[in-house]
Amino acid sequence: MSEKKDLRGYTGTRKKPPRDAAEKLLELAAAGYNKKGLAYRLGTTVETLNKWLELYPELKQAMDEGREREHNALFTALFDSATKGGNVAAAIFLLKARHGYREGDQAEIANRVSVVFEMPGAMKLEDFTKDVTPRGGERGHD
Repeated sequence: MSEKKDLRGYTGTRKKPPRDAAEKLLELAAAGYNKKGLAYRLGTTVETLNKWLELYPELKQAMDEGREREHNALFTALFDSATKGGNVAAAIFLLKARHGYREGDQAEIANRVSVVFEMPGAMKLEDFTKDVTPRGGERGHD
């Protein structure tokens, strides 16, 4: 692990992470532990764990990788439940979370035609009659 000099702000009992901290963080984060649980299992406080994650990039990387493994396991289980197990609630959740699906009359909204009429501003009667009165050789309807 890379050593840093600035250890101010530590509130836990340990000043340095244990030698196997990266492996433990990876394993525990993949198992779903939150920061409080991770800190407890490493024998420190959440504040100290946060400081370690700041000071030792390899610890942050191990925790992030563990969380990604947990995310992948949960997503795979949910996806399999929706697609292979016929779990409608799981399918709806995935549609909402990953594809922005919203319940309701979506089909009606998608097929609606919208027509916008733009009306001219108010005109004086003289100006209006000039525009609609036939000119010179033009004839009206027979």
